[in-house]
Amino acid sequence: MRGWPPSRWPLRTRVALAFLAATAIAVTGLGVLVQLRVSDALEDRLRDSVGAEADRLESGSGRDRLEAVSALGGEVHAQILTERGDVRASSRLVADPLLDAAELRGSGRSGWLERTVTVLDDDAAAAGKPDPEQERLVLLVKPVEEGFLVVGTSREDADEALATLRNQLLIAGPLALAVAGGLGYVVAGAGLRPIERMRARAATISARSAGERLPVPEADDELRRLALTLNAMIGRLDDGLQRERRFVADASHDLRTPLALMRTEVELALAGQRTPEELRQALHSVDDEVCRLIALAEDLLDRAGSGDPSLPIDSRPVDLVDLAARVVERFKASADPRDIALTAPRPVEIRGDATHLDRALSNLVDNAIRHGAGDIEVAVSAAPGTAAITVSDEGDGFPMDISSRSGDSGLGLRIVREIARAHGGSVDVDRIGDRTRVRLVLASPQDH
Repeated sequence: MRGWPPSRWPLRTRVALAFLAATAIAVTGLGVLVQLRVSDALEDRLRDSVGAEADRLESGSGRDRLEAVSALGGEVHAQILTERGDVRASSRLVADPLLDAAELRGSGRSGWLERTVTVLDDDAAAAGKPDPEQERLVLLVKPVEEGFLVVGTSREDADEALATLRNQLLIAGPLALAVAGGLGYVVAGAGLRPIERMRARAATISARSAGERLPVPEADDELRRLALTLNAMIGRLDDGLQRERRFVADASHDLRTPLALMRTEVELALAGQRTPEELRQALHSVDDEVCRLIALAEDLLDRAGSGDPSLPIDSRPVDLVDLAARVVERFKASADPRDIALTAPRPVEIRGDATHLDRALSNLVDNAIRHGAGDIEVAVSAAPGTAAITVSDEGDGFPMDISSRSGDSGLGLRIVREIARAHGGSVDVDRIGDRTRVRLVLASPQDH
């Protein structure tokens, strides 16, 4: 145990001590009850034997009663006394009058009394060697023709029985408490074992052990409900950790594309002799990418600060054809020697967030450049209720479930899907002939 107060003691020790205290109270109460009940039973037995003998002697009359009292021996003693206390007849083992005149008057002429008197040992008297001794007798006084009939018996045997019972209880009680204390300690340990298993498992759960949960006890009790509650909490923490990891991955992917484009523009500007106009265009392109990078960083920081995984949408009129043309122009240098062609029959305007739509299309084109093959085609189309941007190339394609892809391409497509969902749309991936096509479908103004 670890000092005072008991609240600092181990839970197993406190449970065992509580079990021991409850057992001590129960054993003590049971011992007292047994002692009282046995004492009452022995007292009733004494009085029944004395009363029965008194009734037998009282039923006689005159000389027969005197002879019966004189012949009495053994455990029951009797005398017939006059009102002055003179002994008319006495059982053979009583050495002195059982009561004197004052005690007779105090008894109210009948009733139960207890007195210490001198009696002879039955075996010693039979051997001719009287051995007087003091004994506590239970006496019953009854009026008869000759005066008073006094019948009694020793309570020595009853007292010895009670003493033996008390000694046995004093020996058995501590043994029972020791057994109860040990049993309580074992039971407390067994009851706390599921908690220890949960603690041991919790100590092994870390950020690298996603999906692990605490063991759930089979019994439908408080420990099971505690384990289920803690597992639900761990699940929420795990979800939060996964969202944080996805956010970091999103940020790294989104930031990498504009930085790569900026590096391409700088490398082209530094390569060979460039005219002032070409350098000015390169600087304008870098400036556009810096502005996109700043907007993207602010967007990511806003999402991280709010703790809301959903994308904030600044819905305004957006010409998808103009947006696609800017993205295609921006990626042409990094796609070289491959070609990027834009197909757009007419302006297609929707309401949406131009920054996020630019990110989505940039990710699609970047994936096609990094992981595709052949020339890249970007097409903008419109249909009743929807508008779509399609990016296709001659690559081998990838699984239809874009959320299950690993690596940068899968991450970029997942970001595209989130942006599409925020605009009330979706992302379709299919393969037509020898070309892989990713189609970003958006809701039209009247539907979004």
